[in-house]
Amino acid sequence: MESLKSALREQQAASLRLFFRDDDVDEDGAPLRRLLRLFLERNTPINLGVIPGRLTSACVELLAASVGAAPALLELNQHGWRHINHEREGRKCEFGASRTYAEQLADIAQGQSRMTEAFGPNWFPVFIPPWNRCTEETRRAIDHLDFRALSARRGISAETGYRFEEISITLDLYRWNGGARMKSPEEIVDELIAQLSRQHTIGVALHHKVMDEHAFSFLGSLLDTLAAHPAVRFHTFQSLLQLSQAHG
Repeated sequence: MESLKSALREQQAASLRLFFRDDDVDEDGAPLRRLLRLFLERNTPINLGVIPGRLTSACVELLAASVGAAPALLELNQHGWRHINHEREGRKCEFGASRTYAEQLADIAQGQSRMTEAFGPNWFPVFIPPWNRCTEETRRAIDHLDFRALSARRGISAETGYRFEEISITLDLYRWNGGARMKSPEEIVDELIAQLSRQHTIGVALHHKVMDEHAFSFLGSLLDTLAAHPAVRFHTFQSLLQLSQAHG
């Protein structure tokens, strides 16, 4: 982490904005509990992408209790509907080109209803498309359903004319071609340093279901290194939107 510490010392920005987004939250389990503990012990916020159509009652209880105990640190968001691939060819996508606006709207609305049924007002309406991919019809649907933001991956074209904001993931700890493989710590740190120099909002994608001991250890060290720098500010989507409105 020495290279990251050095890069942080050289930053001239008044503040560096970072957020962490963990996807595929649907059931209670040891990896999810470990991830929550890792962030809560450090008083660091995290966004949780919840799959509404797969959400178990045990997971609802865990998340509701966790958010109730630390509402400023844990933010629940909607991760698709059932995280199912509907494309017969090409890249996987739940809300892809083969699906009509009406089909997408119906699924996203079902997910929205399930989130509200499970968590009442204690979730924040950000839509996270599975596999970080979606279409113009998806944007129309989430705008119609009053979502506040779309979070996919940087490079997905940002359309104008909608009421929501796009808050992209910029860094993933894993490669996914041929199965989940964590990048080397050196590669992750190098990517992060390159993004720090651009001074945009940095979004880090996490996946608790594939994280092992090495991944959790690395993540803890990364959080500690970032938190030690006075210019670093950790955010939820809600706090990022508040910042945007304040400066807008």
